[in-house]
Amino acid sequence: MKTRSEKMNVSVLSLAVQGALAAMCATPMMAAADGDDVAALTQPTNTIEVGAAYQSKDSAKFGEYSGLNDKGGVFIGNFSVRGGDAYGSGKGTTRWGISGTDLGTTSRGLSGSVSNQGKWNLGFGYDELRHNISDTYQTPQQGNMGGNTFTFPAGFGTFNGAAPPALATRSLSATQLGAFHTEEISTTRKNTSFAGGFNFNPQWGLQFDFNRLNQSGAKLLGVASRGGEAATTGTWRAEAVNILMNPTNYTTDNFNVALNWVGAKGHVTGSYFGSSFSDGYDRLSGQNSSLSSASTCVAPCTFQTTTMSTAPDNKAHQWNLNGGYVFSPATKLTGGISYGRNTQNAGFLTGFTEIVAAPQSSLNGLVVTKHADLKLTHQATRDLSLRAGYKHNERDNRTASNMYSYYAINGGAPTDVATNAPYSNKKTEFELAGDYRVKKGHLVQLAYTHDKTSRWCNSMANGFNNCLVSPSNNEDKFGIKYKLKATDKLGLNAGYTYAKRKATFDHNAVTPLAGLDVAVPTDVNAQDYPGFINHIYASRKQDMLKAGLNWQASDKLDLGLNGRYADDKYYDSTLGVQNGRTTGINLDATYNYKDNNSVAAYWSWQNSKRDLRSGASGSLAPNPAAVNAAATYAALVAPTNIWTNQLKDDSTAVGINSKHSGLMGGKLEIKGDLSYSFDKTSYDTQLQYVLASCAATNLTSCGPLPDIKSRVFTFKLTGAYQLDKKSKIAFGYIFQQRRTEDYYYNTLLYGYTPNRVMPTNEQAPNYSVSLVSASYVYSFK
Repeated sequence: MKTRSEKMNVSVLSLAVQGALAAMCATPMMAAADGDDVAALTQPTNTIEVGAAYQSKDSAKFGEYSGLNDKGGVFIGNFSVRGGDAYGSGKGTTRWGISGTDLGTTSRGLSGSVSNQGKWNLGFGYDELRHNISDTYQTPQQGNMGGNTFTFPAGFGTFNGAAPPALATRSLSATQLGAFHTEEISTTRKNTSFAGGFNFNPQWGLQFDFNRLNQSGAKLLGVASRGGEAATTGTWRAEAVNILMNPTNYTTDNFNVALNWVGAKGHVTGSYFGSSFSDGYDRLSGQNSSLSSASTCVAPCTFQTTTMSTAPDNKAHQWNLNGGYVFSPATKLTGGISYGRNTQNAGFLTGFTEIVAAPQSSLNGLVVTKHADLKLTHQATRDLSLRAGYKHNERDNRTASNMYSYYAINGGAPTDVATNAPYSNKKTEFELAGDYRVKKGHLVQLAYTHDKTSRWCNSMANGFNNCLVSPSNNEDKFGIKYKLKATDKLGLNAGYTYAKRKATFDHNAVTPLAGLDVAVPTDVNAQDYPGFINHIYASRKQDMLKAGLNWQASDKLDLGLNGRYADDKYYDSTLGVQNGRTTGINLDATYNYKDNNSVAAYWSWQNSKRDLRSGASGSLAPNPAAVNAAATYAALVAPTNIWTNQLKDDSTAVGINSKHSGLMGGKLEIKGDLSYSFDKTSYDTQLQYVLASCAATNLTSCGPLPDIKSRVFTFKLTGAYQLDKKSKIAFGYIFQQRRTEDYYYNTLLYGYTPNRVMPTNEQAPNYSVSLVSASYVYSFK
């Protein structure tokens, strides 16, 4: 009966595997080489893998970075080959290798290297990565993705952008709707690298690498038109929005070279880093068809063209010096300094009516960066170790400040003036820390950190150098952590951190946002209401707790539990963010029920909440009793119509995975993975005053907005069957389903857009995709 039972089990499993082979895919990857690490170093295993995969449906989101975004077949190609007389029984020192991964997808990579151990090395690399952004974007404009000019087709006509939404972009004509077509939006980066090194002797060595990154494709960008210009009849509507394909025609060259010295007690590295960025375009142009009245252009209609500049060319140079010295086995010192120069001098666009006057033809931008760090460690006793550290980072923007006149987007005379603010900042950090072993299995860690941040603007053209509401802040942070090794199988840890940030303020500061076009500024405090402070700079108290447990319950079962809680209070902010809280719990378990056979499960929960308080209106005008008097913070009137809201994020993930080997006489190995994640964002506003529009059913300015939700379910099954010592078949199956609810996409759909926004009909990324594949893997020495 025993023999019969074993035969029946094999038969049932064989049928199951045969069924799985017809509906499985192996995630394209290089199969693991056989043998232990030592064998791999002395006699590497070379592998070649070829196969095919089939995807059931198109989905840009499913293949966002993997290249698996189109329905149909995909070639699987991977290889790794190494050799040289340094391997095996050879007595030489030369090694070489070449490998390729995911050769059938847009995530392909190829690399190679050759070296003479201890003397020199050379290597090259090439890889691609495509970011699939959207496959539901639609536009009526003509022009290819990756181009920089987009135009409406002849006869498209105009629409009344000043009319209620139901009569504007929600009521496009049949001809206009017929011009819409779908474009798949993506960006592709192609990275080519070359590296090498040479050791002159055991103390001196030279390393270098060069990297060229080419980026193509496009990202979606909203472009608004300027009003006040006359069409054939009527006037073009201000702030009419088209969402265009902004080209990413970029090339970035990076170069590193380093000279290293290693001595008996010290080491020093001097290096240089250079980077050059160039954009194949200097502008993006798109047409606007929105008029400020019901009138239309007389054919042939010449649409208003909106042009904006793209990313400017720039360069960076940085020199570095790093090193370390061992005073004794117990005392070590490491540190480094660096100096960098970033420049940008691309010419301003000319010949456009929006540009009134420019004091110079280009920005001539210069930013100087400086860095220094020092760290001292000392093992005072066997139980006590101490460390002290210092860091200094400075970004000094030395770009000249000028006043630029321009036409505002809402039309009118060129009365608006903007002043570029050369923003600079400096951060200095000092740290003291120590570890003390109280007794065996008990460790206490203490740490104190103090940092100071300063911010300023260099030589503002209008003379208002107090351009920042918060010019500095100091933060002190204290932390304690306790680790307990209760037994050989049970470990616990708990920690607490307290941080207090105190900011300084100049509420009469005249920021670059407004008020810089006149001799007497009319706006202070960044145009914020009295009492409002941006939470990025605001004074804050933070309490953080962390705790964890690792328990090896038996030789086969491991358990882990970790938690984190943080509470932020912005104690000086009358308006703005009041507090924030984050909580997280992670639980995982692994059960090794047999050699090389295991089951693992995990559960993770994360929650965060932010409370904000603000006002609907206040007074930003200067004291009305003073004529031509500058605005002052004391003269501003704080809002009384207060409103509050909460932003909440919840995230839950649960999964189980398993590995089973030794099947079918030790030839078959199967891995399974099942996971589910759910994310939800909620936003709820409460008014402390009466607002009539709150009763309107078509408005969401009061109360909760619809929750934003995302659910992802994934099932993976992969395996490999060993045909002989050199060959095996890899196979697998993956199914993934995503369900997204996001009201943002409603405003992009035809019939629901605001009156000045051209629809794109983009939809939330929902999909259900299956992927199957099989491949043949050949291994050889």
